[in-house]
Amino acid sequence: MSAAHPPPHASDAHQARRALPEMLQIATAISGAVNLPALLRQILSSSRDLTLSDAGSIYLVEEAKGEKRLWFTAFQNSSLAAGDTGIDASLLDERFPITPERLVGWTALHGEVLNLPDVYAIPADRPYCFDAELDRRMGYRAVSMLVVPLRTMAGEVVGVMQLINRKREAGSVLTPESAPSLVRPYDAGDQQLIEALAALAAVCVERTQALEGQQRQIDSMIALLAGAIDARSSHTGRHCSRVPQLALLLAEAAEATEEGPLAPFRFQGEAERREFRTAAWLHDCGKIVTPEAVVEKATKLDAPVNRLHEIRTRFEVLLRDGRIALLEGLLAGGDPDALQRDYARLEQELQADFACVARCNLGSEGTDLEELAQLRRLAERTWWRHFDDRIGLGWEEQTRYGGPPPPLPARETLLSDAPHHRIPRPAEEVPEARWGFNLAVPELLYNRGELHNLSVARGTLTAEEIYKIREHMIHTIVMLESMAFPPSLARVAEIAGGHHETLDGRGYPRGLTAEQLSIPARILAITDIFEALTAADRPYKQGMPLSQSLGILANLRDRGRIDADLFDLFLRSGVYLTYAERFMAADQIDAVDLDALLGPQA
Repeated sequence: MSAAHPPPHASDAHQARRALPEMLQIATAISGAVNLPALLRQILSSSRDLTLSDAGSIYLVEEAKGEKRLWFTAFQNSSLAAGDTGIDASLLDERFPITPERLVGWTALHGEVLNLPDVYAIPADRPYCFDAELDRRMGYRAVSMLVVPLRTMAGEVVGVMQLINRKREAGSVLTPESAPSLVRPYDAGDQQLIEALAALAAVCVERTQALEGQQRQIDSMIALLAGAIDARSSHTGRHCSRVPQLALLLAEAAEATEEGPLAPFRFQGEAERREFRTAAWLHDCGKIVTPEAVVEKATKLDAPVNRLHEIRTRFEVLLRDGRIALLEGLLAGGDPDALQRDYARLEQELQADFACVARCNLGSEGTDLEELAQLRRLAERTWWRHFDDRIGLGWEEQTRYGGPPPPLPARETLLSDAPHHRIPRPAEEVPEARWGFNLAVPELLYNRGELHNLSVARGTLTAEEIYKIREHMIHTIVMLESMAFPPSLARVAEIAGGHHETLDGRGYPRGLTAEQLSIPARILAITDIFEALTAADRPYKQGMPLSQSLGILANLRDRGRIDADLFDLFLRSGVYLTYAERFMAADQIDAVDLDALLGPQA
């Protein structure tokens, strides 16, 4: 017998009275459910209790790559010894092809209720049959069976509930021999009740699938944004993928801690873990608006090309002028030896001066006071320009020159800090006070002055460019706090926005203190620094050896910048080495003196 209702049974009224509280309890559970398999097990258990079913199972329909499969989600059986289901645990959570010849497959494909008095007596002309192999494997005997689709409001079948052996008495324990006499068919009341419970189960499945779809959508947007940052720069792109992996390693080590200040730290379920993972992926999302030329500025004169070549040409002009003066002097009858000495002295002087400029152009070389004085002297040296420097320019650059052009030939300095090098900051580039950022905003957006850039004492970035780099945290926080994250991701902006803060309040962009920084934000701070120190794919530096990188972190710990307990855990747990073996070059992984790094305070 299939969807046609069997005659009602005398116990239907009692069954209905019991069903209402059960259904209300299930409906309440659905409203707050986060664990679909657990809720389906509850629905299956209630369905069995209300119908006195000895056994039952629930399958969900999944679709991947255009193929629908059945997910074996839950199975229960009262009569098997000691509550043993008799099914290999590996079968639960398995996926199987949907075949219309099998009872569950038929219902999944056609949405038809199958109400079978005896599965061993299905007429031969039916398109489906009972697979007795499972009975033989378990030492069980299925008799009556009710197979009901889990159907959504739109009519889509998202799963199947299968109830087996409707017992006459609740306490009966079935054996293969006794089952036919202790079991009766499912009646109309049973079927109506289970169809109602199946509808509740379908609501649960549909709701969960919608939530999972929403999560996948959010995750895909995160991956899209992180991928866009990756694509912008081959030098920093991997940072966005490496930091989350390292951060999760350290977070897992913190969760495993059973004593000390970190012992209470635990993610409250997978939702908080996902929130942390999302923050780690998005911690540098503001870099999407950071100019690539600034991020990848390998030398001080890069803007975005290395203007050292232009300055070298000016030195060539001065040397060529000296050569011309030599030849003109010889033609005028001057002393050849004196003229040659003057030219040789000029060439030696220019070579030394250009070597100083070239050396100062490298961010890896610190510029000392003597070199700064030499640069200033060179900035006073002049050469003659014979071509118009106003033609062939874009309108924006034209506006920065201002005033009429000087007559040609025009005297120019060897190193120039000209008005057109000063790029004003638009008013909209200044963040609003309501955000609470503590970064001092430079007057100019950029200062391309050659002497200004060459005078940078260490590194390659001017004060304007350092702000532009750090500004990515402003953009990160504004972007993340403006996104309509669900409640489960409410702290993403707080965690991601704190990875450049320090415990002593000297960090940025808000100058937060230890009391304001959560454990996840502190984890992200340590892992962000370590990845940056060890990364071998930066244009402006080589990846540091492991021992040197850890030494810098130890120094930051000793100065109260990073969390001491987390850094010690980073060392003791071996997280640093796990990461190094996975991501660092072999020649970077040198010997590490853990005792010295941990120090007496540990």
